[in-house]
Amino acid sequence: MSASATGKSVLACSNHGPTRLERSALLGAVLSAAIIPAAAHADLLDEDAGSGRAPIVVTGSRIEAANPNANPNAPYKVEKSQSDKFTEELRDTPKTVIAIPKEVIEDLGANSFREVVRSTPGVTLGTGEGGNAFGDRIFIRGFEARNDVYIDGLRDPGVTSRDIFAVEQIEIVKGPSGSFGGRGTTGGLVSLESKRPQITDTYTHAVAGIGTENYWRGAADINIALNDRVAVRVNGMYQNSDTPGRDFVNQEKYGGAISAFWQATDTLSLTADYYLSRMQGIPDFGHPFDSTTQQPYKVDRDNFYGVIGRDFIENGADVGTIRIDFDPIDDLSFRSVTRIGETYNRYLAGTPGAVCRFARTLTGGCPTSGVDVGEANYTVAAGGQRRFGTNRYVANVTDLTAHFETGGMKHSLVLGGEYAKEKVSTLPLSVEAFVEDAAGNVISTPTSYIRNLLNPDPVLGYDIPVYADARNGPTRVSVESLSAYLIDTIKFTPQIWATIGARLDGYALRYQSNGLPGATVLRNNVQFANYQAALTWKPGELLTLYASFATSSNPSGEQLDGNGIAYDGIAAQTQNLEPERNRAWEGGVKWETPDGNLLFTAAAFQISKANARENIGGNVYELVGKLRSRGFELGINGTLFDVLQLFGGYTYTDAKIVESATAANVGRPFANIPKHSANLLATVMLGDHAEIGGQVHYQSRIYGGTVAAGNAHVPGYVRLDAVARWKPLEWLEARVNVNNITDKRYYDAIYRSGSPFAYIAPGRSAFLTLAVKM
Repeated sequence: MSASATGKSVLACSNHGPTRLERSALLGAVLSAAIIPAAAHADLLDEDAGSGRAPIVVTGSRIEAANPNANPNAPYKVEKSQSDKFTEELRDTPKTVIAIPKEVIEDLGANSFREVVRSTPGVTLGTGEGGNAFGDRIFIRGFEARNDVYIDGLRDPGVTSRDIFAVEQIEIVKGPSGSFGGRGTTGGLVSLESKRPQITDTYTHAVAGIGTENYWRGAADINIALNDRVAVRVNGMYQNSDTPGRDFVNQEKYGGAISAFWQATDTLSLTADYYLSRMQGIPDFGHPFDSTTQQPYKVDRDNFYGVIGRDFIENGADVGTIRIDFDPIDDLSFRSVTRIGETYNRYLAGTPGAVCRFARTLTGGCPTSGVDVGEANYTVAAGGQRRFGTNRYVANVTDLTAHFETGGMKHSLVLGGEYAKEKVSTLPLSVEAFVEDAAGNVISTPTSYIRNLLNPDPVLGYDIPVYADARNGPTRVSVESLSAYLIDTIKFTPQIWATIGARLDGYALRYQSNGLPGATVLRNNVQFANYQAALTWKPGELLTLYASFATSSNPSGEQLDGNGIAYDGIAAQTQNLEPERNRAWEGGVKWETPDGNLLFTAAAFQISKANARENIGGNVYELVGKLRSRGFELGINGTLFDVLQLFGGYTYTDAKIVESATAANVGRPFANIPKHSANLLATVMLGDHAEIGGQVHYQSRIYGGTVAAGNAHVPGYVRLDAVARWKPLEWLEARVNVNNITDKRYYDAIYRSGSPFAYIAPGRSAFLTLAVKM
């Protein structure tokens, strides 16, 4: 079948595009590697052993493979971060930390990081704009966080599209977090915490799903406790699906993760894991804008403005990690995590241009004036956002945690350091000058693609080979960082605590524009320190009140996927500037119900950037801008009345430009940041075998955020989802998810430019998932 028929394009020079046969063989190998040991060690099953399966006492459902960090009687309520840098329970952590367990992720019907973010208040999606990559771009409390994503405490460099088949929980740490994460982390950071081997249990958890829009997904989670010192955990996933409500947009992905744990002695343990993921499909940049309404044009929601036969996306990851844990005495623990990995992101995507209301020129240009040809004849040109990028990195974090007393005060001290070296290489993408059309004729490759606004026909009927052009060598960006940090929680009394933290980072960046003699070389070598201080008061065991201050730093060029100043990449005008500095205040309260099953949180915050990089005229940049984000949050998670599970929150964010060298910018809201966002997932247990529930998500309108964009915005929306579970047998469960029940048309983000467009979110979808647990 031709690529034009399948909606897939060809990348001629990629060595990361396994064939369908190779993908099937790899998936079979992953599942076989999991199933064969599971069968061989079936005699190790012991249902009566104390296992950490965390049974739900009320219903007995969702027992196997339960999140070890969650409350056994309230799977929506995570008790403790999986990060070693947080020594206290989340209830007593003086910071807003949203921990989303896999049980919540399942009930949301989410299979990707992007889908989880879409339902999280205070975290919003961005766009792949100009020089920055198309993928998991997010904002936290108004600020860029696309390179502030971590896996098990180590930064996950590169902007890709992440599946979450091997994730135990997702932790969103809000507010400047330089003491925890290093550079960036202005609005916070996100850490994906992996599923780890458990020596206390052996189980198999396999799921298979089928649904609308040609949705197919299968996954397996197999933990094998070989004995009381050795365990292996294998996860595998395959999915093929179209995007609900969108013509031609689809993706196929697969992945595997294997992790081994060895308790070498009573004090020493080793964990090693390897993670692989691959994704390919057709990217989607959404709908064009209507300049008269400053909103997305009211076209059919399934209208696609790309180029089928040319457009494609491929990304993936190969990551290996080794962890050493050493606990020589009860109050002292040491850990060292080393990781080597590679991620890549490659695509060519048609972007909808500005709506042309006049007759186009012979070369496809749109005149600035003329006779209006009528809406039925309006046209849109399909652009060509493109990237061929590879990230390679090596990183290590080593720290020790000590619990001790001095002068009657109890300390929980984390002292450590991190090293990382990241290398990003990108090549330009080109297309062949001549192609063969459907009739076998050799024709010139089109240089422009004009679509009718109301009835776009994106199918070429033939394929355009796309290749990475290595003639001039790649653009290379490398960053080497070395840091030391200290975090100490001091308990003066059982009621009054203080948390102090400090981190010193060295940051050395080198940029080279290509591989030719005379290439532009830029450098930025800086050191910066960040701090945090928090005071916690516990008038009772169930109540925590806190106030905190924290900082973070943004060195020039920190967004390694970006090109140029507009996208926070390095540039000649900014390479010698000092890092931007961010300061934040947060005050909050956390209260837990007496049974420990439900947690309420509330916090007010303000983040200020007093030295934002700005063009003061003549393309000269200085640290003169001032940005501010302030607001408050409410949160709830856990179980009420033993049968009602709740997970949700509300965030108010007022993020705007306070001072600017461009007077027209003052007072403008940040791009893609809603003032109001709220979400509530609620499920009710109906006896011992059934559960029903749903989710409501609200987000207010978002703006383009630049003078060029004018008043461009996308409207707010309310989305409704539903979920139902039925467990007819102890080992079998059926789950039905219906997302976007009303088929609401809404948009994830707006592209910031004088001719913006909007990323449309998926339409209604429904799927059935069968889970087998043994």
